[in-house]
Amino acid sequence: MNMKKVISCTAAAAMTLSMMSIAANAADWSKTGYADNDPTTVEIVSTSADGVTFTQQVAGGNCKARITLIDILANAEDVAKVKSGTWKVTYNGLSSLTGTDIGWLGGGCYAATCNSTGFGLSPNEWAEDGTTVWEDTQTVEDGFKWLLPTQVPADAAEAEFVFMDWSGQDLVANGITLTISDLHLYDADGNEIAQKEYAGAAAADTTAETTEAAPAADATTTSTGTGNAAAASVAAVMAVAGAAAVAARKRK
Repeated sequence: MNMKKVISCTAAAAMTLSMMSIAANAADWSKTGYADNDPTTVEIVSTSADGVTFTQQVAGGNCKARITLIDILANAEDVAKVKSGTWKVTYNGLSSLTGTDIGWLGGGCYAATCNSTGFGLSPNEWAEDGTTVWEDTQTVEDGFKWLLPTQVPADAAEAEFVFMDWSGQDLVANGITLTISDLHLYDADGNEIAQKEYAGAAAADTTAETTEAAPAADATTTSTGTGNAAAASVAAVMAVAGAAAVAARKRK
């Protein structure tokens, strides 16, 4: 095999790997909205390819971000294959609770036909006067399993996932937000099910001169771990291409 063919084949493999990495866990979070047909249940702060950040719209009230499987799955018919899923929940701004007696925040997800395992957060420590000391950011994991065939939704358009904080605390006044990220869905054998690419980012301006600086990303288009992983995969494969090219040269 000549050097050009080695590089061409490996580059194609790298591109395929990159696309697979992005499609695997980059739900179209731009479709995230409110639950219970009530827009006051959530305030969407931002979305990205990796997740959604939200908080209460009404201080101390509901905090429910809703998305459906039809907005998540690359192929809506894959709803019949989904058996479990996991994601991360990150609370931001918790240090505002330091000095209060608030000792718990938490919630869970209504995952179409069942509740998730749920999650809870605790302060780093309690002071002698009974008040709490909180680290500013905490990340926990949550997930679900559909154990019975009857739990698997028949229609992806009706399979809603509602991510909630149900602590009843005033998140707004304390500047606290929740981020749901790194969502993975699996079939019965543990294979990951492909998700849609994020459609919320603005299209790139292809008319700009290549020498101009790239525009800064806004709050909804930040780079994600998924993108970084894909880039790393491409870099690794291209490194193999370079090694193959050297080997091909030596064989001449």
